[in-house]
Amino acid sequence: MKSNPEIDAIDMKIIKALLKDARANFTDIAKDSNISATAITKRYQKMKKNGILTGTSFIIVSKARNEYSLSIDIKAEGGYETTIIEAIKKIPRVLNCFRVIGRYDIHAAIRVESLKEITRIKQTVQKQKGVLSLEITSGLTKASFFPENLLIKSIEEANNGQRRPENY
Repeated sequence: MKSNPEIDAIDMKIIKALLKDARANFTDIAKDSNISATAITKRYQKMKKNGILTGTSFIIVSKARNEYSLSIDIKAEGGYETTIIEAIKKIPRVLNCFRVIGRYDIHAAIRVESLKEITRIKQTVQKQKGVLSLEITSGLTKASFFPENLLIKSIEEANNGQRRPENY
């Protein structure tokens, strides 16, 4: 795996297509990118080899549910971070949970359906050994956790057509 692999505009088209639909057809991506399906396949394999892509998945969206975003930031006692993360990942509808650097030690994103569920999750996390404090933030409108909401730019786009920023 390269330590700092580069991604160009075509790689970004592949990533965006897979984020929108993990089962996207490489032939369709190729047509949109004006290159061959074989070239798309090779680029996909290269991005997997370099650790840019670690897998693909799809999300089944239930239109009947009202789901809201819940963000939990946790200060943890040293040495308990892994145990806390493992416990949080067992909570239903956890989108992600990982260590962070800064004011908090752990961040989790969870989909919830009600205030009652937020209270239950808060109590569950607070009971974990090593949790010193936590802060919860929740959206008041329906959550949008889906890839088409992500803003992704290639290196060139982000740096006005240059491979590296001017002050690099």
